[in-house]
Amino acid sequence: MKWNYRIVNTKTQNNGEDWYCLQEVFYNDADEPTGFGAPCLGSEDMESFKDVWYMMKCAMKLPPLQEEDFVEFVREEEDDE
Repeated sequence: MKWNYRIVNTKTQNNGEDWYCLQEVFYNDADEPTGFGAPCLGSEDMESFKDVWYMMKCAMKLPPLQEEDFVEFVREEEDDE
């Protein structure tokens, strides 16, 4: 599965009003966005965190995705465990 960080306008999370969040976005084989996870900032060590930070910086250069841009609107929920 391919993924990257993107800014997503998650209006459904804010009563229909704009709500821009940095999200992990997942893509199908046709490079269409299929879902996104909960906002996160983290990595297993500082070296790989530099890669995470770089990917987030790249996300700021791309136009925000809208929820309706996703071919299968699926939001990955956080585990309650």
